Amino acid sequence: MTKLSAWGLLALLSWPGAAAAQERPLTIPQAEGERHGKVLGRALACGVDRVRIDGVLRTQRARMLAAVGRALTEERYILALDDAMRLETSLPAPSPAACERGVAAFERLETAQP
Repeated sequence: MTKLSAWGLLALLSWPGAAAAQERPLTIPQAEGERHGKVLGRALACGVDRVRIDGVLRTQRARMLAAVGRALTEERYILALDDAMRLETSLPAPSPAACERGVAAFERLETAQP
C-alpha cells in the first residue's frame, strides 16, 4: 500500500465514528449549569413553586450524570448552576415581561425530554 492509499483507508475507517459523534451533541457541564441556573433562578424569583424547581433540578442532574459522569456533574455543572441561581435570585425583582419569559423558559426546561 502506498502512503496515499493508507491515509485514504484510514479516513474511510474513521468516517462512521465521526458521523456518530456529530449526532450526539457536545455537553459542556459548566455551560449547561450556568444556563439551567439562570432559568431556574429567574423562575424562582418570579414565584414558581419550589417543588417544581426541585423536580427540574433532579431531572437535569440525572441527565448530566448520564452525559458526563459524576465528577464533571458535581465539580462543574452543580457549581455553575448554584452560582447562576444565586445571582438570579439576588438581583432586583424581574419585570412582569421578564417573568413571563422566565416562566416560559422554565416550562420548556421542565417539559424537555431527558
